Amino acid sequence: MDKTRTDAINQLFLQYRRTFESGDAQQIADFYRFPLHYYPERCGKQSANRTQFTAQVNRLLSIYGRLGVSQIVGAVTQISELNTCSNLVELRWVLLRREGDSSVELYTATTRYLVSDTPAGLKIDGLIAVDEKACIRRALAGASP
Repeated sequence: MDKTRTDAINQLFLQYRRTFESGDAQQIADFYRFPLHYYPERCGKQSANRTQFTAQVNRLLSIYGRLGVSQIVGAVTQISELNTCSNLVELRWVLLRREGDSSVELYTATTRYLVSDTPAGLKIDGLIAVDEKACIRRALAGASP
């Protein structure tokens, strides 16, 4: 794969992570092309329009607030070229909370995204979701009130 393409994908997810940390669901939605198709772990295929997506992101951001997430680290672990305009991108996300002078890992998750060229540039076109509920429950159980 072309280095320019790899750099563009890495830059997309760097900006995406920073935007996610800012906590603005509307700005997070700007990284996606709608309707968004996603594939939950319970099988099947679903779609969401921008309004549905931002509602889901707001719920997730609320949970992150309850967990005290102070930083989200995202590392692209693999990029697979599907064709000249689409890539499957795997990211490992690490959610951190400040405790004193250090950061403590709350949990990690690996998510896969379909990234495609659009007239507006690279956009996330599909999401292969990982069910984070068990990780979130464990993190909430360990979160200090």
